[in-house]
Amino acid sequence: MRVTQLWRYPVKSMRGEMLTKVTLGPAGIAGDRARAVVDAKSGVSLSAKRYGELLSCQATTVDGEVWVEFADGEVLDANSPLVAEKLSSILKREVRVSEAGDRPIQHEFPTEIATGEGAPFLHEPGLEAFVDRAPIHLLTNATLAELERLKPDSQFVVARFRPNIVVEVDTIGFVENAWVGRTLSVGAASLRVLDHKPRCVMTTRSQGELPRDPGVLRTIAQSNGGHAGIEATAEGLATIRIGDTCHLTG
Repeated sequence: MRVTQLWRYPVKSMRGEMLTKVTLGPAGIAGDRARAVVDAKSGVSLSAKRYGELLSCQATTVDGEVWVEFADGEVLDANSPLVAEKLSSILKREVRVSEAGDRPIQHEFPTEIATGEGAPFLHEPGLEAFVDRAPIHLLTNATLAELERLKPDSQFVVARFRPNIVVEVDTIGFVENAWVGRTLSVGAASLRVLDHKPRCVMTTRSQGELPRDPGVLRTIAQSNGGHAGIEATAEGLATIRIGDTCHLTG
């Protein structure tokens, strides 16, 4: 098994950036979901579960600064008041872009985030990032291939699933299911696999050239109990790269 893609999402629920290497630790990948679009009055972070328009924006990091590209091609510094103004117009409510350390994190869907049925967080939430259940999300090409086999007229591509790490394995099927509760070595990193990754309406949203497709989530629900991929946390700090080998160690 080897790493084929690494992703970071500088602003929660916006499209992210593909990298060649990342530094990760117990809080996740440095800079991942370190910002979120929040309601200006309540401070609640907004999600593309309800505000699909967020996926029309892409967030990238340049020299440590986060930039937001809008659907019209305009690129603005995430800290600029113009970003908040433009997002407020798009979402039809007053919002701002907040950093995770600005204040305690409040999620728009606390019950859904907990697994969909009110279970507690898998990973103790802190102020480092606007994560949902766990700080690291991993997906294999085997899962994508199995879903495509089951519904070949849908596009089961990485962008719909928003993983941090994509791993290539020489098989087809939901191989990650057997990794829960085990330890996965990814290059120099040691990941503790916490649980399956529950899927939601975000996998069906249109984004970029991908059309809206309710069949994506329906297929996941019918074939694998609504799960695709795994959630994990890193044990210690490490840097991983594209091409790093992976293996189960426990």
